[in-house]
Amino acid sequence: MLSRRASSGMMVDINWMTGGKQGSGIDSALGLFARLMMKFGYNVFGYREYFSNIKGMHSFFTVRVSDKNISSIPSTVDIAVFFDKESVLGETNKRGEPIQDGHMKDVKPGGTLIVDTSVDRTKIGRNDINVVQVDFDRIIGAAATKLKLPSNNVSIAKNIICVAVSAFMMGFKLEDIDAAIKKEFAKKPVTVIDMDIAVADEAFGYITESGLKPVMKLESRAGSDLLYMEGFTAAAIGKAIAGCKMQVYYPITPATDESAFIESHPEFGMRVVQPESELAVIAMATGAAHAGFRVSTSTSGPGLSLMTETITYAGMCEIPVVVVDHQRGAPATGQPTRTEQGDLMFAVHQGHGDFGRMVVAPGSIEEYIEVVANAFNYAERYQLPVIVLGEKSVAQASSSMPRDYVQKFKSDYRVDRGKLSPTGGDTYKRFEFTEDNISPRVVMGGPGGVEWITGDEHDEYGHIDEDPNNRNRMMEKRNSKYDLIISELKKEEKYSITGDPKKADLLVVSWGGPCGAISEAVSGRKNIAFLRVKVIMPLDPDIAKIISSAKNSVCVEQNISGQLRQHIAATSGVLIRNQILKYNGRLMRYDEVSAALDEILKGKNKVVLNGY
Repeated sequence: MLSRRASSGMMVDINWMTGGKQGSGIDSALGLFARLMMKFGYNVFGYREYFSNIKGMHSFFTVRVSDKNISSIPSTVDIAVFFDKESVLGETNKRGEPIQDGHMKDVKPGGTLIVDTSVDRTKIGRNDINVVQVDFDRIIGAAATKLKLPSNNVSIAKNIICVAVSAFMMGFKLEDIDAAIKKEFAKKPVTVIDMDIAVADEAFGYITESGLKPVMKLESRAGSDLLYMEGFTAAAIGKAIAGCKMQVYYPITPATDESAFIESHPEFGMRVVQPESELAVIAMATGAAHAGFRVSTSTSGPGLSLMTETITYAGMCEIPVVVVDHQRGAPATGQPTRTEQGDLMFAVHQGHGDFGRMVVAPGSIEEYIEVVANAFNYAERYQLPVIVLGEKSVAQASSSMPRDYVQKFKSDYRVDRGKLSPTGGDTYKRFEFTEDNISPRVVMGGPGGVEWITGDEHDEYGHIDEDPNNRNRMMEKRNSKYDLIISELKKEEKYSITGDPKKADLLVVSWGGPCGAISEAVSGRKNIAFLRVKVIMPLDPDIAKIISSAKNSVCVEQNISGQLRQHIAATSGVLIRNQILKYNGRLMRYDEVSAALDEILKGKNKVVLNGY
């Protein structure tokens, strides 16, 4: 039986899972459980997996709890709790094909599986775990009687039972649960909070009467002041810190969460607009950016595809617009609710013709704040479109972070609007040729700020011009900003290195979402170094030099074609020898990455991960 005491000096690292049918209210259990753990000073990392339908299909949620900094989750859990038998035993469709395999296999030996009394215990077939059966309907019925409500009205609160019973098994008290409920659902009506507390009370009473004992004892960790943050929330906060004044979006999974969050926080000072299509979105955003506003949009792969022509327009006219792409499974509609890193090559080469653009990639929830905020400075400093390659694995992950992290970043952040002039003078040349290829910019409508703008090739004033000499100079102007960008950006903005690539037996190269799992997989392994790429376009030549200096190298990505590996080879001629890939749409876990690295060290050239 699992047993841990925080007070004994033993490290705390616990993984918890719950799940059920979508639309059953189970999704709020993740936030409630995570906040309860944070209340007592523990770090958390959570992730949700769900099907691309509104109601009925299976979804599940994992939360890792630790007294150390964490950035990923493993493939197995210590405690799992479910009120439907399908989550435990799996289910098939009408053709007898498996929809999902059930989660009893995900509980590690010695762990605890909490299930409803309706589940046939003999079908679980595992003697190496602690199985606890709880009568969910009885608890709901008792709470309904206490509240003088029909049971159907209270059944939505089965998620509260999941959290309450789990908390009991971890040694928490009833008042701890009640306090967490009040905080998590503070914006809900009092009747909802009262119902949830009543259900939690009945759950504690039921399990106490059953004679069950906690399987561990977690105690409060003093001195921790933590903030609970989701990836899409971090992206929105990064925009607010950067002074973004307008968010234009068309609903698309998983990006909609970000715009909905901004809409619910008018204190950010961002005007949120939802036009009729992705084409209208990028047109409005580009127009607002050209008018002098800091403006952005958030989308996913299909939306980014539709935006292509106007992004080329922004490139031609050197308009500083920021596009956040929360990547998902592709191509076509693909897997709207699963994760992938399939848009890198598209973002780098998006559009007809050549034009300057930047492509940057955050690798954690904290970096979503930093990278998104910096994208606005890049866009205005270098006068080009900036694409932020986020992904579902980060956008819909959640974690704790020090409460002062956001305030410190906000106080340190400096808005850089580039060559923004108060007046255009007597002869304003919007596209003036300069030594650094960056033209002075005047906000439209300002003194002397009369300009011409067109998607055609143009001269320094913006007039259409097809002279070949002018064409050469303009093409070179738009496409020769990369050396300036590479020279001006700090090393930590472009990439980071853990370990010594020259001395290590293996150099791991990656970007974006997998970085959290990789960081934990290589932690403490002195024979493995880790290079994480943050600015993908333009790619710093030092990255190729670092790879070339390594004895052996492997690129870790969540796509089938190894797109970063291709990009590095195409821009530098340096080919990373080995690959670890995952493209089944599921989150990359640190234990499967660690095992894959061992295979590479033993001489395997390619490992494909398929963890659920």
